[in-house]
Amino acid sequence: AIWAQGSCRPHASRGSVRDLHLCLHSCSSAAAMALRLSCRRLAEKVPDVFVQFGLEQQFRFISHPGVMAVSRLLEMRQVARMRATFTQENIEKMKAFDPELARKAQIAYDNKLPINFQQLELVEESLPRLLEEKKQLDAARAAVGKLPVGGPYEMPKGLDISAARPVPGQKDILGTQMELAEVQSPGCQAAILEGPAKEIATNIASKQISSK
Repeated sequence: AIWAQGSCRPHASRGSVRDLHLCLHSCSSAAAMALRLSCRRLAEKVPDVFVQFGLEQQFRFISHPGVMAVSRLLEMRQVARMRATFTQENIEKMKAFDPELARKAQIAYDNKLPINFQQLELVEESLPRLLEEKKQLDAARAAVGKLPVGGPYEMPKGLDISAARPVPGQKDILGTQMELAEVQSPGCQAAILEGPAKEIATNIASKQISSK
């Protein structure tokens, strides 16, 4: 493949072993130089990036690329779900238009629970799990915060996140967008599916409703 590129092709007429040796030597030297340059760049500080948001009303700023990557992940609804942390002032204002929602928000506030609005509808039924989830996530954050700078960045062993929802690979609909829909209208998810997925959704929903 190297010879086909013509960069260090030996003379076919000579068939010289010396030419082949020189060709391989020059290729290995180039590879070693590239490796040295790469290692040197890895030791340098990552440069900030120039970011632009918006089309008609644009605003620009400079930030670390790692910050932008995390921000992008937080915007992806299938990766992270935003949760509200209520204040007493928020709850008092909610009472003017939805007293029942304000009552549930008060439960979340009293238990210091960040919560999204779908889970807020079921906060009374889900309160034991949400409290355990908060405890487990606090422990996980503390353990991750103790990781040494420079790595290895691996999930600390012994962490229990069994109450955290939603998570990849979960076998129920707790904490997902399906949970509230199934509670309010049992079987609604299975009704819009076909094939094996329909049977799976039916089984999950029946277990979910029977456990409440």
